[in-house]
Amino acid sequence: MDKIPADPAGQRHGIKYDPVTTCEVAALVRLNSDTSQLTLKAPRIAAAAEPGQFVNLEAGHFLRRPIGVMAVDRQQGLVQLGIRVQGRGTEWLSRLRPGTVLSVMGPLGKGFQLEGYRRVITVGGGTGVFPLYYVQQMCREQGIDGIAVCGYRSKADSVLTDHYRAAGCQVLFASDEGDLDVEGHAAAALEQLLQSLEMDRQEDTLIAACGPNIMMQAVAKIADVYQYDCQVSLEERMACGVGVCLVCVCKTKTKTGEANSRCCVDGPVFPAKEVVW
Repeated sequence: MDKIPADPAGQRHGIKYDPVTTCEVAALVRLNSDTSQLTLKAPRIAAAAEPGQFVNLEAGHFLRRPIGVMAVDRQQGLVQLGIRVQGRGTEWLSRLRPGTVLSVMGPLGKGFQLEGYRRVITVGGGTGVFPLYYVQQMCREQGIDGIAVCGYRSKADSVLTDHYRAAGCQVLFASDEGDLDVEGHAAAALEQLLQSLEMDRQEDTLIAACGPNIMMQAVAKIADVYQYDCQVSLEERMACGVGVCLVCVCKTKTKTGEANSRCCVDGPVFPAKEVVW
């Protein structure tokens, strides 16, 4: 069996890796009818987590739930997560009260690689807008020019729009119903954005995407057409979160063909050109 992988983020911060910790719920804020923002007191995870990594939360049922890190406050030791109710486990998480203590594994997985880029365009759909908010937070801290494209079904379904506006990045919000900046899905909004940026083209640009696979596949094709690097965070079902159970295997390209990669340890972030869609 595979061993639990070493934590590269923890090593870079000089932190001894221990995948399991207990965290106290600091706050739970309802964002809309089925989505909440959960804040945990988790100083070790806050110190080590990188954009694109995730945590595996105790969820009151048999299996933990993998949730991407939305934001961190290293000084206060806080970690924020976006919770959308999709089943019994996430429903249980959405009803937590401040003071509740949870068993949490993390930070886990490989995140977005931002080093060397002068501009980062995030493209999020559905719950993908949560981990990409952390990317924009990091861009602001590192002085990287950030642009956020977020896609929703409608304005009523949208979340984090005020958060993104306050993050200091340029924002472009799309909705299927046409009641936000752009009518249509996030990939269509990205193409519109890239067309407007052709006069201000920066070669050191990364497109970072997270959301439904069909959206990320479209984003990857657009990035290829415009010849920009693209990284995608795959949202496969996970169980163990440490590469043992093989539930989250996905197909990736190699020099000699294809391979089975585990989203939880080989990803969840991959170069888009390596993904077999």
